[in-house]
Amino acid sequence: MTLAFALVWISACYSQSPPSPVNRNAGLSSVLTAKTLPSRRQDFDRQPVYLANDLGANYTPKATTFKVWAPTAESVTLNLFGTNAANTHKRVSMAPSSDGVWIAVVQGDQHLAEYLYEITHEDEASNELLSYLVADPYSKACTANSQRSMVVDLRQTDPADWNQDSFVQLKCNTDAILYELHVRDFSIHPTSGVSQASRGKYSGVYESGTHNLDGLSTGIDHLSELGITHVHLLPIQDYPFGQEKENPASYSWYDWGYGTTFFQTPEGSYASNPDDLSRQRELKQLVKEFHKRKLGVILDIVFNHTAATGTNQGSIFDMIAPHYFYRFNDDGTYSSASGCGNDLATERPMVRKFILDTVRFWMEEYHIDGFRFDLMGLIDRETMLAVYREAKRINPNALIYGEGWDMERNLPAEQMMTQAYVQGTDIAAFNDGLRDTIKGPVWDAATPGLVQTGVARQGREAFIGNLKAQITASNIKIDSPNESIQYASSHDDHCLWDKINLSAVNETESNRVKMHRLSLGIVLTSQGVPFLHAGDEFLRSKNGVKNSYNSNDPDVNPIQWSLKNENKATYEYHRGLIELRRKHPAFRMTSRSEVDKHFQIINQPNEKVYAYRLIDAANQDEWAEIVVIFNTGRQSVEIPVLGDWNIVVNGERAGTHTLNRQKDLITVSPISILVAHKVNDQRD
Repeated sequence: MTLAFALVWISACYSQSPPSPVNRNAGLSSVLTAKTLPSRRQDFDRQPVYLANDLGANYTPKATTFKVWAPTAESVTLNLFGTNAANTHKRVSMAPSSDGVWIAVVQGDQHLAEYLYEITHEDEASNELLSYLVADPYSKACTANSQRSMVVDLRQTDPADWNQDSFVQLKCNTDAILYELHVRDFSIHPTSGVSQASRGKYSGVYESGTHNLDGLSTGIDHLSELGITHVHLLPIQDYPFGQEKENPASYSWYDWGYGTTFFQTPEGSYASNPDDLSRQRELKQLVKEFHKRKLGVILDIVFNHTAATGTNQGSIFDMIAPHYFYRFNDDGTYSSASGCGNDLATERPMVRKFILDTVRFWMEEYHIDGFRFDLMGLIDRETMLAVYREAKRINPNALIYGEGWDMERNLPAEQMMTQAYVQGTDIAAFNDGLRDTIKGPVWDAATPGLVQTGVARQGREAFIGNLKAQITASNIKIDSPNESIQYASSHDDHCLWDKINLSAVNETESNRVKMHRLSLGIVLTSQGVPFLHAGDEFLRSKNGVKNSYNSNDPDVNPIQWSLKNENKATYEYHRGLIELRRKHPAFRMTSRSEVDKHFQIINQPNEKVYAYRLIDAANQDEWAEIVVIFNTGRQSVEIPVLGDWNIVVNGERAGTHTLNRQKDLITVSPISILVAHKVNDQRD
């Protein structure tokens, strides 16, 4: 989520009317009388820290133990709703402990019982007792529309042979090819070929055997065919916006999900039934089906802010431990460096613990292969390093990356996980330098970039630094290619095809297609970790909408799979580039020194041409020498490169097999990428 998007998002998500579900809390009018929170406490650092990993509802068939950390509460009562038809309600007093945790043990099998905590605080200013009815931040399940927490026997949500499922192998970050998608967008359009009941759902993402009207594969089969290694799911943690029980095909609401209520519960609108355990079962089945195809699953997770604060709908933390979980400005207002109305105080021990517990839960319970951290620059560095260590402990192949934008206003810069402080961590950050050089700045749709004009915005040297995954847009040093996410577009801002159309209005359609191919050609042949936005491989458009985070227009967000046939040659081209990258480790070097040793610039008098060699069997590649040339001009060029060369990528086709051979002089067509290797290295 970019800062520009965040500033727009806050005004929309806090002004939209929430759904109007049935009042499931009828008969509890004695609570929720408070309209404000207790005055801000100044003793956050003196609050007790709970070390055990058992907060929430801990289920066994014989009894369930409820634990909630509420160190400033005067009293806590468990409101438990039975699983019988009468939905009986009983109140259980919880006992405090010295570490701020309140505990209650309820005998009997409580699987599927719904519950809420009634928490009473004393206001420091008025000495008035204020009570709140609030869900459990450690909820593993909930009812529709984020109404109540639910006790769950998670073993009843496991697919068959779930204990045999395993993480996807990943030698290093640069071996990954990431593909970002939104669960609903991926299958909701009729051209997806997904069965009616599964469109827009978790099951629609993993349904196999689907194809568009022209018989071309769609969905998970398409991803296997394309050759990516990991699917990056936009947030699927439960969020409070929209009506989960509504058929997604009605298009009465839409959301990307960047405002979380229950961090450990899957979103219900993507499930076949949001009121039972379908969301848990179907998400696990999704992971299992991807793992069967050797495809990893990355969760986009939002720890920089929450959906709401105070006593507003979707707020939880503030009613359990008032103000503890958030940063504040000097005037006592919520810090909003995120642009979303609040910033989580990730540096506080129990906030850090919650983040670590959540990461551990998703990996151990759902077998998630890695995480993309939204606005990672707002998370303190110590917490991110702890996340990395914990993730790698569970899965040595885990992939951790995020947005390293410098946005924090309340903490010292050196404490935050921004681009400048990612160095040497093996955590990756998005490289806005390559992105904005390729297509032009995201903040101005009409301003072109390299592929439209041939001009590198920050100069040739900076562009080469971007290609080598060694610098960002702000000339911040990148320590290793493993730490740079190389991309041209994402869910934020205009998708690639729209940006090109808006910034090259006087160009022919043919030239704009070439610009698009060149853009992804640069991404997929650069050092670093390539990242693709869903549908870019076949010229996806959002009809010029820049930030489509809440657009329910059926012609904006849904992927139209007919484009795969309409732009089949471009799809096959991008598929070939992915094949090239996966088969040749020269494009996947892992250290700065290794890149400097094997990456050799070919100086060019033509300012519209950029060329380099990968020499000496880089990264133990079977090709001893590779040449990569970008021609951004409108005329063919001839580049003198001594030797006999097998051309494997030109302006029309891409892959690993020889298209033609050229000697000493390589011809590169207009607005295109060319990749070649020495003839005596050929193993086709």
